[in-house]
Amino acid sequence: MKFWFLLLILGWRMRWLANNNDAFKEKLEEKDTILQFRTESGKVARYYVIKDLKVKPCAGIHPKPNMCMSFKDAKYAYQTIMNVKKDKMAIMKGMGTKEIVVTGEAQEMMWFMSLVKFFPPKKKKK
Repeated sequence: MKFWFLLLILGWRMRWLANNNDAFKEKLEEKDTILQFRTESGKVARYYVIKDLKVKPCAGIHPKPNMCMSFKDAKYAYQTIMNVKKDKMAIMKGMGTKEIVVTGEAQEMMWFMSLVKFFPPKKKKK
């Protein structure tokens, strides 16, 4: 449930950033790609269509994503993603142990990782 919710919020956040953050919008320029995140079983899956400076989050499994990151299960996915701030190599470690399998274009994963800095909301100034 937590992984499903995390993917839902990720889609909302990316769509909001595409509409409201110029630096994020710059990263979307000339981008036409489909990124997918899922569990190995496919029980939890979402994909994000990035095209024309917009992000469209979608439920389910896309038949031909440009990049797909598949986690062994939802619990592992949630724990790994939440641990990335403390351990920058968490994703790479998971790939090394085959608990995370990335298929498709490697440069799309690297591009997505360059977006991560935009995801946490800015703290309001007091």
